Amino acid sequence: MKANRIALSAALLATTSLVPVSAAWAQDAEQGAQEPSDVITVRYQYVPEEKRVTSEVSSVVDAGDIQITGDSDIASALGRVTGLSISEGRFVVVRGLNERYSNTLINGSPLASPEPFRRAVPLDLFPTSLISNILVQKTYSPQFPGEFGGGVVEIDTAALPEEGFVEIGLSSAIDSSTTFQDGLTYDGGEHDWLGYDDGTRQWPEGFKNLFETSEVGPSEQDPTTLAELGRAFENSGLWLVQRDDLTPADAGVDLTLGDRYDFDGFSIGVLAAVGYDNSWSTQVGRRGKARVTGDQLSLSRDFHRMGTTNTIESNGLLNVGLETGDHSVQALALVLRSTEKETNRLLGFDSDLDALVRNDRTAWYERQVYTYQVSGEHTFDVGEGLGIDWRWSTADASRWAPNQREAFYEWDGPATEREAVGETYGLLEFEPFNDDFLLRNSGDGNRISFSRVDETTDEYGADVTLPVMLFGIDWEWMAGFAHLERERKAYNREFRFTGTIPADLRGSRIDYIFADQNILDTRFRLQETGGVLTPEAYRGNLEVESYYVSTDAQLTPFLRAALGARFEDGEQTLDTFGFPAENPADVGDNEGFISEDYVLPAATITWTFAENMQLRVGYSETIIRPQFRELGFTLFFDPDVDELFRGNPFLVNSELQNYDARFEWYFGRDQFFTAGVFYKTIENPIVEYILPDGENLSTSFVNAPEATLTGFELEFEKRFDFSDRFEGEFWQNAEFFVKSNYTYIDSEMSAGANDTVIVAEPGAGADPQASVGPAAGFINDGEPLQGQSEHLANLQVGWEDNAANTRTALLVNYTGERSRALANVAVGLPAVIEEPPLLVDLVHSRSIDLEDGNTFDVRFAVRNILGEDYVATQSAAGSSIVVDSYEVGTTFSINLSRTF
Repeated sequence: MKANRIALSAALLATTSLVPVSAAWAQDAEQGAQEPSDVITVRYQYVPEEKRVTSEVSSVVDAGDIQITGDSDIASALGRVTGLSISEGRFVVVRGLNERYSNTLINGSPLASPEPFRRAVPLDLFPTSLISNILVQKTYSPQFPGEFGGGVVEIDTAALPEEGFVEIGLSSAIDSSTTFQDGLTYDGGEHDWLGYDDGTRQWPEGFKNLFETSEVGPSEQDPTTLAELGRAFENSGLWLVQRDDLTPADAGVDLTLGDRYDFDGFSIGVLAAVGYDNSWSTQVGRRGKARVTGDQLSLSRDFHRMGTTNTIESNGLLNVGLETGDHSVQALALVLRSTEKETNRLLGFDSDLDALVRNDRTAWYERQVYTYQVSGEHTFDVGEGLGIDWRWSTADASRWAPNQREAFYEWDGPATEREAVGETYGLLEFEPFNDDFLLRNSGDGNRISFSRVDETTDEYGADVTLPVMLFGIDWEWMAGFAHLERERKAYNREFRFTGTIPADLRGSRIDYIFADQNILDTRFRLQETGGVLTPEAYRGNLEVESYYVSTDAQLTPFLRAALGARFEDGEQTLDTFGFPAENPADVGDNEGFISEDYVLPAATITWTFAENMQLRVGYSETIIRPQFRELGFTLFFDPDVDELFRGNPFLVNSELQNYDARFEWYFGRDQFFTAGVFYKTIENPIVEYILPDGENLSTSFVNAPEATLTGFELEFEKRFDFSDRFEGEFWQNAEFFVKSNYTYIDSEMSAGANDTVIVAEPGAGADPQASVGPAAGFINDGEPLQGQSEHLANLQVGWEDNAANTRTALLVNYTGERSRALANVAVGLPAVIEEPPLLVDLVHSRSIDLEDGNTFDVRFAVRNILGEDYVATQSAAGSSIVVDSYEVGTTFSINLSRTF
């Protein structure tokens, strides 16, 4: 596969950079100019089109794009946009700047995030069936929030219908590495297939109040209470990892319906949609941990790994709108829910323990986002037409990970067989009563954890637009305000059964070991592992008041200018606390606090120097605020990556200066070539670093002195008509297309000899103290920003046959290698570099007109045709260590839909 990847990557880069020139010049110059992405209206009215040609550098993903690519969620669709890549399958990376530098809006309002350790919104939650188009704006304009680094993603939900309809859809998929293959699972609850826990994983009945008001352990509860509490936890249903002999195929169903009702003087539109999807993914690979010996890397841990995730997604949308004359009001309710049932097993050699070990994990993650919005658009007969738009929204997001289990085993067989067993032992060959793997006989042999995140985002605002003619120039003046308040509460609590396992029990199944009769004060008792020095919870608040004014003026027939500024006054606080806490908001011992106001200017000049050509140049100043968890000076455990991290209350906001220029040539319908360059300076960028913390390595955060980012983008789309060259019905009706883009990005962080950073260190009591140290002790000078790929490229080749209503496309997506974790300067470990798979997909869709006037749509797709896998490595002095690798598999899917 490596050879295939190299050859295809080279071909893709060559195609995206070279094909525009030769193909574009061959096009007839008489064809009219066209924007690169029009909003395609299918059945809907009130689709929020731009009221004027945009003055910014932007890209649009519309219904036509999604129809060709067949992407099921927004994250996948955005991965094909120029300059964008996707991290972890859910977070957007714009121009090499990771998710912290991007902002996501829905119909102009911010979203809440269910992610426990990030403020970014996971875009895999959004099915493309619920949206009409997505705007990605890469140059800043003042109507958007001032937190802007790589770009802003604005999602417009499906608009109100022009006529009544009902659409039913069914889907199914099989994955070569998962479907009908062996996998892992655990019992869980009876309603797991719906994505809702039936109570199996919740706090034990009768003890919820105890958990919320106190810690758990012998110093807080008597032996009888502790025994009752330990027995109240679910046993075998959550502890026991089992083999799943036949993993089922993926399946989904969705229903969309809408109608429009016209009355005397006004109209009402209603759109409703619901969806459900159940999918499976099994990953088989290796996982390692590197250490430095001299200048060479070696493995301190080398594990085989296998994990199966059952993802259950459901969503619902209700949109009701009223229109009368030049006035419209809409009310939107959107619910997105995703549940992941995970079962994982790792098996291999741990040199720190000098033992062959096995690690079994079971987990359950419920993520959900509720968004409610009321908005209005009004036009008044003032000047050239005074426009007033207003909005109010509230969004609630949560992530609930109850009763996660982890068990640690050690090989107890003959030492002479240990190495061979570690290399060849099949992950699914372990028998429940195999005496050679024994539960670790110490308090760290098991772990139970509960974690929860709740975030509420309230926002309201208004925009006023007034087109006027002054001094013979067309002006469009805009002014507006917005008020944002975001509140987040989160906790992570861990428990263990402590005690010595009797010799006659060590070889038993884990659910036999922790059976009710063994949970008593003289054998096993429940103990909470959190403490005062490591508070388990935090509460954060962000409040931003903002105002802006801007103008867009057509200065001459060839010159257009968009100028403006935004004022933002923001205050951000964070408190960490432990249990019990009578009033967590008033604890404040480890408080992070930032209060700053900014004036953020923005300017874009567009020069139309030829009929179909124009040049845009832009400059803006923006900011990025720390995420809540980065400010709390306490150790938090991230269960997703099994790492500890500690915040830094001395972090400050990052300030950016953004420079952009783009040449655009529109030479036909859906045909264009663009070439752009960009440059950014980031003062005080927030970066992760690794610091020694006792026996463990903890991640913390620091403001690097400065970073710069430079790059260029190429984009080309062209259509071909071969009807005059070939005979036959197919050639007469088919229109071929090529869509391609390429992005080059280079970034560097500075850590010169005289540069310093501020880190947080333990001070008197629980208070942190600031410590100033050399930047080179935490950051490698010249190291690229985390998550930045040097090369990004996409290629789409296919045809559309309007007579037969068919579309076929070959899709190629290339994301260059990027750092998953920065270098550990303290111990000399290099950065972890991940190599995302080169994805080649084939999609074919067809619409069939039925005799009753309705339509039947079918789509086939083959994803990851090359069977590319994922790998992440660390390399130094000619040696390379595999940190993470797993099979991805090829997916075959079919989607059917019927419209009435």
